[in-house]
Amino acid sequence: MPELLTCASIGTLAPDFVLVYADGRRVTRDELRGRPAILAFYPQHWDPARAEQLAHFNAMVSAAPGISTKVPLLADLDPFGEAAERFGVLGEHAVFVLDADGVILWSHVGAVAQSDLDALTDSLKSRALAVLEATDDAATGGRDLLFNPSRRQFIATVLAAAVVLAATSAVSKAESVSKALAPKNVAAIPVTLNVNGRAVALTIEPRVTLLDALREYAGLTGTKKGCDHGQCGACTVHIDGRRQLSCLTFAVMHANAKITTVEGLASGDTLHPMQAAFIKHDGFQCGYCTPGQLMSATALLREPCGTADADVKECMSGNICRCGAYPGIVAAIQEVRATSRG
Repeated sequence: MPELLTCASIGTLAPDFVLVYADGRRVTRDELRGRPAILAFYPQHWDPARAEQLAHFNAMVSAAPGISTKVPLLADLDPFGEAAERFGVLGEHAVFVLDADGVILWSHVGAVAQSDLDALTDSLKSRALAVLEATDDAATGGRDLLFNPSRRQFIATVLAAAVVLAATSAVSKAESVSKALAPKNVAAIPVTLNVNGRAVALTIEPRVTLLDALREYAGLTGTKKGCDHGQCGACTVHIDGRRQLSCLTFAVMHANAKITTVEGLASGDTLHPMQAAFIKHDGFQCGYCTPGQLMSATALLREPCGTADADVKECMSGNICRCGAYPGIVAAIQEVRATSRG
């Protein structure tokens, strides 16, 4: 049986705490009374605020029979760790099962090894049986109850707590794998890039993206880092005349290529026709996506794109404007295309 660590003691009233929901609503321990509860704490470096992680967690909990409610993670509702500190588990993996009166029935503190998971869940089930026996005794005039929910309610809580432990184990394993796969220090190498018609000599690690090489090493900050995942188009540059997302390629791969950034579109003080058209048609608002939009738009002039506005929208679909300046962008592109054809 693995050691059970109890910071907030079993059989005692849980420390008072406040949960802060995304909408600003604040819920205290006493306001959660009336039904069993599971408090699952996770270290802050595991980010449950990400929607997909929280959805996955609740999907795991909901898979247990009898579970119908979502189980929030306190790392999401306790952003400053105040509740975790009250329980004495700040920065730790921890699971607490509370009864309907807020009394701690069972707890485990620390990451769960896969090999220990069965023993821990057996311990939790044993606690459930003991409490249910107490319920039966009380029903026949026996001893006082520590906990008095319905059987279904308690069994559902126990099953959910078991799933929480499994999730803790999975997170712990993922963290171990992440640490094992963490990149080690890599020696920097000399690379010379041809950017906007001039040679730029850099000393960078092979894993540096072209986007970071341009912004952080070459000082060309016109190319923007939006999503850094190849989804928004803000980092678009031209490589040998073709548009490419600079966040998805390594700088060392383009030592012999001709790279053009937004700084290279104008000719001295004379704007590129596409830049002038963007200004004329208000093809931007905040301007953050504009460099990528301009690079895609100028590349489009050399690409097989239909003449209709719908064709332009399709060809520019890889560039997102969160301000919604799309009508101006399309109008600017169409004007430059018409002028070029003329």
